[in-house]
Amino acid sequence: MRTRPVWAFLTIGVMAAWPIALDAQEPTRTDSLEVEVRRLRAELDSLQRVLEELIRQQRDTTEAVDELARLRAAAQAAADAAQEPPPEDQGSRTGNLSILNPEISLTGDIVGSYVAPAGTGNSAGAVPREFEFSFQAALDPYTRTKVFVTHEEEFEIAGLSEEDAGEEEEGHGPEIEEGYLYWVGLPGGIGVKAGKFRQEIGLYNRWHTHALFEIERPLAASTFLGEDGLIQTGVALTLPSVTAGPSTQTITAEATLGNNDALFDGGGQFSYLGRLQSFWDVGPGTYVQLGATGVYGRNSDVDLKTRLLGLDFAFRWAPPSQALYRDLQIKGEWMFAERREAGRPNRGNGGYGQVNFKFTRQWTVGTRVDYVTPYDDTEPSILQIAPSISWWQSEWVRLRAQYNLVRARGGPTNHTFLIQVVWAVGPHKHATY
Repeated sequence: MRTRPVWAFLTIGVMAAWPIALDAQEPTRTDSLEVEVRRLRAELDSLQRVLEELIRQQRDTTEAVDELARLRAAAQAAADAAQEPPPEDQGSRTGNLSILNPEISLTGDIVGSYVAPAGTGNSAGAVPREFEFSFQAALDPYTRTKVFVTHEEEFEIAGLSEEDAGEEEEGHGPEIEEGYLYWVGLPGGIGVKAGKFRQEIGLYNRWHTHALFEIERPLAASTFLGEDGLIQTGVALTLPSVTAGPSTQTITAEATLGNNDALFDGGGQFSYLGRLQSFWDVGPGTYVQLGATGVYGRNSDVDLKTRLLGLDFAFRWAPPSQALYRDLQIKGEWMFAERREAGRPNRGNGGYGQVNFKFTRQWTVGTRVDYVTPYDDTEPSILQIAPSISWWQSEWVRLRAQYNLVRARGGPTNHTFLIQVVWAVGPHKHATY
């Protein structure tokens, strides 16, 4: 009977511990429920974000469709309007086609000079060296045209004869300096030109006179190509450029009537020109260009055959971030010419080296050195040094000062001081082409 108190004590202990166990389990169940609620809430938030993104995409798609429909409607309305006949009060279907008028520009070029030849009196003067009218237009989606009408007068440089400078006693004009068609978008990227045009020889023959870095053309060009350069009538074909690594090559072939007096004595027979030009992009804002040009033609009336080989080099550095304020150009060109008359060869050669540096947005300084050995063996070689400084008042107006030192081999030194004012009216300003 002694066991009854033991069982009684055990029973009382269990009953006392039961609420404590229940109290210990209650927080565990509560924590689990909170975790589950947080998980479900996170999933609900994620689903809500997905739904909002789908709604936004649907709205953007709807707006894009509406914008596309609006653009299509506007294009259709424009097409319908273009097909409608003009009102009766316009009087003509062409009264609304001013868009077909060519772009017209005018360039003026005035040169003042102070000439100090050795051993004779000095003189001063000024001439309207050139007035040029430019007409340019797109004739249709495939054809463009350019026409340049000029009036020119010559000026004197001490130490250069009219033959050396390529000058005549009087000016000439007005005349068609260039007038040609050229086709774009042809199969294979071929370019075709037909008419009277400046030919692709050297670095500057394509440039119009008012766009040059100096007031006059390089001495070798004026000696072997004439005062205005090589301008003849014919056709030109430019093959698609070929790129290999950092270099790009271009080939041009031209067939023209040989009317150039300096090369062909105005014979009018066919002449042929081929040019290979290589371009290397060597870094940001830096490139190098090499070119070689060959010209051949004849004048059967005087049994004249002319060959000319031109080699040229150009380097340019214009940092992209400062291209408006810094621009360095170094160029050079050399020509080898042979005129064979009645089987007798007559050879000449010459060229130039040139440096130009743009050190602010408006100021450029430069120097060109010319050296020429003329055709006639009795004529001495000529050295010319021509430093210059140019100030661009604006893109329409440029002023330039230049000094020409000329000395024939074994002869005295001659001096000429030149001032040039160039201005332009219209959309095409001082184009280099």
